[in-house]
Amino acid sequence: MGNAPPCRLTIWPLHQPRDVNENTSRRISLSSDHLCLYHNHVDGKRVIKINNKEVHSSRKGFDNGSVHNITHNGTTYVVKIRAKLTGGFEYTCSLNNKALKSHLERPAVVQEDLNFAVTGCQVDQIMGSPSHSGSGAPPPSKPESVGVYHVEVMSKEAGMSIANSDHRFSEFAELYETIRMMYGGTHLGKNIPAPPGKKLKISTDHLSQKFLEERRQQLDEFMKKLGSFPGIMGVPGIQSFLGFDSV
Repeated sequence: MGNAPPCRLTIWPLHQPRDVNENTSRRISLSSDHLCLYHNHVDGKRVIKINNKEVHSSRKGFDNGSVHNITHNGTTYVVKIRAKLTGGFEYTCSLNNKALKSHLERPAVVQEDLNFAVTGCQVDQIMGSPSHSGSGAPPPSKPESVGVYHVEVMSKEAGMSIANSDHRFSEFAELYETIRMMYGGTHLGKNIPAPPGKKLKISTDHLSQKFLEERRQQLDEFMKKLGSFPGIMGVPGIQSFLGFDSV
């Protein structure tokens, strides 16, 4: 199935220390501002925001890293994206050559920043399980046509997709059962959104464009509700389902 675009979100609190007294070394932090860096490894796009206001946006076709000087309230911060020899990237934000400590390096744990949606549907060919009885080698498996639905995870703050995945309808139903087993006996049980019900293939063409689109809309509503369900990011397998395993 589909892979998520490798994208990273890193957030640094922008503390701007000032001397309480010029004759002492005591300092206080006067700022609760935050700098956010979003970096997509696939298309080289990088977006920098301070307090949800975009201050830089660029794209590198051959992405070997970059350095950005970002000025905020008269203070210049240096944001560096470094390509690692072992693959991937590392990120730093510094003030006066002193690195700031980030407090977030993965978007998957920030549920409040995420929107889930089912944005597409199509018919795919998969290899079915061969039926075999008796002795001898089993016959080769035959391709099977199935409906597949495309899930997108959007960052509200970045305004961009940060993960995606493709799933058959049965996988949405399995996710629901996992959530129900985890929260069904709690006070949250009555608020668990349910996916659309199954329809018999004998009476409905599950591969028709009309059926696929109707079910996509129903699954889209289901995933949007899941995005608001408390603790959804703690459900076993949810990050893999959304595509964050490839992030």
